[in-house]
Amino acid sequence: MVSLLIRLLIKDYENIASQSVQKSYAKLCSAIGILLNTLLFTVKLFSGLISGSTAIITDGFNNLADAVTSIASFLGFCLAGIGSGENHLFGHGRYEWLMGFLSALAVLVMGTTLAKNSITSIRIPQNIEFSWMIVFLLICSILVKLYMFFYNKNIACKINSSAMKATASDCISDMAATTAIMISLIVQYFTGWKIDGWCGLLVSFFIMFSGLKSMMEIVERLLGQTPDKDLVDKITTIIMQYSQVKGINSLIIHDYGLGHYVASMHIEGEEENSAILSDIANEISYKLYLQMDCDTTIQIDYLDTDPVLYDLIYKKAEQEIQKFEANGKIKSLRIVKSGLHKNVLFIISGSRKLQKKQDQVRVSINQSILSVNSNCRVITKIVIAALHSKK
Repeated sequence: MVSLLIRLLIKDYENIASQSVQKSYAKLCSAIGILLNTLLFTVKLFSGLISGSTAIITDGFNNLADAVTSIASFLGFCLAGIGSGENHLFGHGRYEWLMGFLSALAVLVMGTTLAKNSITSIRIPQNIEFSWMIVFLLICSILVKLYMFFYNKNIACKINSSAMKATASDCISDMAATTAIMISLIVQYFTGWKIDGWCGLLVSFFIMFSGLKSMMEIVERLLGQTPDKDLVDKITTIIMQYSQVKGINSLIIHDYGLGHYVASMHIEGEEENSAILSDIANEISYKLYLQMDCDTTIQIDYLDTDPVLYDLIYKKAEQEIQKFEANGKIKSLRIVKSGLHKNVLFIISGSRKLQKKQDQVRVSINQSILSVNSNCRVITKIVIAALHSKK
């Protein structure tokens, strides 16, 4: 069904690289999710009211929560597609994240309310009216969620959507919850054990966990998380096809939603290739714009490749680090020409204790390096890393 709707409703549906096509895929899947989850909510609410099962009603509201999430996603994609404006030069793509956060909060509140109802059902158990028709409807619900899992996962891989990957994972949780409820009905029918309230409580925990997980994922994106490895690899591949580029440093990628990125970086090369490196930097910016809709700022660093100077500076800095922490180590060292000066850039890995002493470490390393060459300007950054004792 989804494949047919894609062919009928999405123009140029095979052009997956297009942002507009990706957005159309996401909006279509959100609309289908709203329809199917609303249908499941209606069926389960009806079944729960007939049977008197708190667990089935709770599971129905779980589907309603999924429908709310799909509505938020749909609205988020619509708002995100507004484009750039005078006050939002990089577009409105993060509206998708904001709507996702609000819907996750609503899901968390809903799960809490349903948990209270389930606890009441545990304290005062209700008789459940068993029906094989209700079991059949629950099996159909599981199959619908299985179908939703497959199409969400398939399209998420096509358009590289983390939101749709999360939706696919949520379908698995929903299938597990509905299966548990179906088993509880059958167990209660054959044994008389009244475990309906406990199953309802279990499903409400599923709902709360899902809402909390979604909130944390969105918060991580808003705080700025490590770029996706495939994205970094794609950018690196475009840059390193030029033999004059010897390396990339300080690559920073800002995600503004809907596949729009802003990147800054330093590319390294030899000073005798300065003219061609400027042309290469412009060429890289244009390629990243065409292929990834990425606004790019590139700085060219001309490396000082004198091995004697490099080794001397490395040893001096290493000695200073050992004074503060035995397991601290130099993660990277670059010596960059800058007119009459040489910029010496360190990244040092160490413990949180070493990071707290960053100002002292900087002064110590700076004094040590200046004793070697007074024209050096030292830039030191300490990052927290897992440390292993030296043998």
